[in-house]
Amino acid sequence: MKRRQLLTFSIAGTAALCAPVPVMAQGRTLRLVVPYAAGGGVDAQARALAIPLGTALSRPVVVDNRAGGSTRIGTDFVRRAAPDGGTVLLMPAIAWIGFVASGIFDYEPWKTLVPVCQMAETPYNFLQTRAGSGLDSWEKVRAHAQRTPGGIRIGGPSAGGIIEYTVDDLFRRGGISGVYAPFSGSGPAHAALLGGTVDLQILPFGDGMGNVASGATHPIAVSAAQRQPRAPNVPTFAELGIGETLINTFSLWVPAGTPPATVVELATAVKSSTAEPTFKAFMEDRLAFAVGFKDAGTTASELADVERLWLPRLKGSR
Repeated sequence: MKRRQLLTFSIAGTAALCAPVPVMAQGRTLRLVVPYAAGGGVDAQARALAIPLGTALSRPVVVDNRAGGSTRIGTDFVRRAAPDGGTVLLMPAIAWIGFVASGIFDYEPWKTLVPVCQMAETPYNFLQTRAGSGLDSWEKVRAHAQRTPGGIRIGGPSAGGIIEYTVDDLFRRGGISGVYAPFSGSGPAHAALLGGTVDLQILPFGDGMGNVASGATHPIAVSAAQRQPRAPNVPTFAELGIGETLINTFSLWVPAGTPPATVVELATAVKSSTAEPTFKAFMEDRLAFAVGFKDAGTTASELADVERLWLPRLKGSR
């Protein structure tokens, strides 16, 4: 299959999270940008965060879905926004690495935007099929692909990047052929699976668990280091020999030039919001995301580690 087309931050005052200064204008609406279509896991996270975040900041928070371009439309919108803390991007930032490697981005977003904090993580890839499709194990998927002209069709939430690389790797390791079909988010990809446009879908674990819990899909494999407590009967990619362990992280970003005190105020508000019991219950019980606040410095450092591992590999696979 032909492929289409994270870093050093210095943020003064990050250590002062315990003493924020109310530098943002209270009452003015904060725009929380989601670079995917409504209906997926990132969108659900944003909508769950908006309520406690608005309370913490004493200002309304609205979710703004700007899907398309494998997150480039939403990322570009925030990059060009005023650096006043009024526009914030919620992004599974590891995905940027793949989009840069595949040429979708001609700049490195993690070096253009400023990290605020990380708020959650989940296994990156969750492979599943429609309930009742008969493809309820990797062995059956493989056999179906081998006897079907053109192989298997797998849908996902974006073009290029790590997810498409994962599908290519799955085809290679599994000894099968097939086609990857990109969509503008997890919601559209799920609709395509239910409609029969694709045979399987590959989504973040949180999105996929929601589908499994509803009875709409059957799980095949997850890209975790070990089987997940929420899905103890689902083997890992490594167990099956069809892929690697990869964890997705979800973080908040603001335009370059945003005052450090504003970044600190935002991070402090997110930290208190993610500790709110109703938010945590929704994230962990409904979405299967592990809530865990990490400050801007840790967010940047851990993303850099992933960049060093994955960016050369992805560029070399083009």
